Amino acid sequence: MVRTGAAAFLSIILLVVESFIIMKLKGYTSIYFDNINLLIGVLAMNFFFAFSILTNMKMWFEKHSDEEAEVKIEKQD
Repeated sequence: MVRTGAAAFLSIILLVVESFIIMKLKGYTSIYFDNINLLIGVLAMNFFFAFSILTNMKMWFEKHSDEEAEVKIEKQD
């Protein structure tokens, strides 16, 4: 649940960052999102991108915390 909320928040942040990059590269002063379908598509792609990265981070932390616990148990023996 936390990953989903964080991914939704990060997708909006990514949209803003991507907009600033486009504005800088093309010399625009503002961007008007007139097509809601394209906006939802970009938000969906950003959401799944952020969710996959957060899932990968979660799995990595779980793997390394299990390894650390095994090392501590072996040192105690």
